[in-house]
Amino acid sequence: MTDIVTLDVRPVEPKDRFERIMTAYEGLSVDSTLELTVDHDPKCMYYTLRATRGEDAFRFTYLEEGPEVWRVHVCRLSDAPASEMA
Repeated sequence: MTDIVTLDVRPVEPKDRFERIMTAYEGLSVDSTLELTVDHDPKCMYYTLRATRGEDAFRFTYLEEGPEVWRVHVCRLSDAPASEMA
């Protein structure tokens, strides 16, 4: 069974959200999932992970897509950054 870490950043100051989200993701073990709740589309996280980890290192699944609440599951599939996977 996959471990799920829940993070709701809606009450967090906008300037601190991205760091909080990425810290939570980096703290996941392989095959664990971050369930993220935000008040906007978290596509910047998707693009950051794709650029820094590679498309095969994670799975990004929308559970709820606005207009006021977005929820996604981000499953960590690999520990290695994209540069180490090549």
